[in-house]
Amino acid sequence: MARWWKMLVVATATLGLTGCLDQLFGWQYDQTKTGELKGTLQIRWLSQDKFLFVPDAADPLVFKRADGTVIQPQSMYTDGGTIPSALRAIKAYSPWGYAPAFIIHDWLFVMKQCKLQGHEAYDLDTAAMIMAEAMKTLMEKPDFGGPNKLVHYSMYEAVRTSTARDYWENGVCNPAGAAMSRVPEKSATRSLEAAPSSTPAASPMPTITIKIR
Repeated sequence: MARWWKMLVVATATLGLTGCLDQLFGWQYDQTKTGELKGTLQIRWLSQDKFLFVPDAADPLVFKRADGTVIQPQSMYTDGGTIPSALRAIKAYSPWGYAPAFIIHDWLFVMKQCKLQGHEAYDLDTAAMIMAEAMKTLMEKPDFGGPNKLVHYSMYEAVRTSTARDYWENGVCNPAGAAMSRVPEKSATRSLEAAPSSTPAASPMPTITIKIR
């Protein structure tokens, strides 16, 4: 929780000190590699803060790292970027501002928690770096407003907190296809938990589609 407060203080400072903070945190951005991010991102709304990522069969979301590693998310539950409500008033800290990068990051957690093939190659710090790489890849695209080194650094640090580590190590596998409810764990980790009922596909849901060019 302490680190979230630090993040809040830093984010608030962007209102007047963006230039200075860009210099302070720019090293992290500058050393982060970019990759190739392409595809169509489809998100189905289930209810407040509850969404289902649905891969596009014809144009799947794919992130190729600089080292050639390819990450291709499959169906999963997501809430976008898990941004504290206190920060959401700041435009740059939208849960969907860098949605493709957040989806890539969420998929690495699903791989770990569901013990999917290849999950052994990743740990929490690697997952954080991959999100940072995907974010920088987006920031380098003109359509995404250009680099924001402060946001890049603070989000990278946020996904390496003790809360994130607890969810990485202890989060449960919630396969897509079961109804989802969002509940707080005893450790204060916010997790997406499946509940036994009909599948999300049983009822029509609004769909958000983002094409990455």
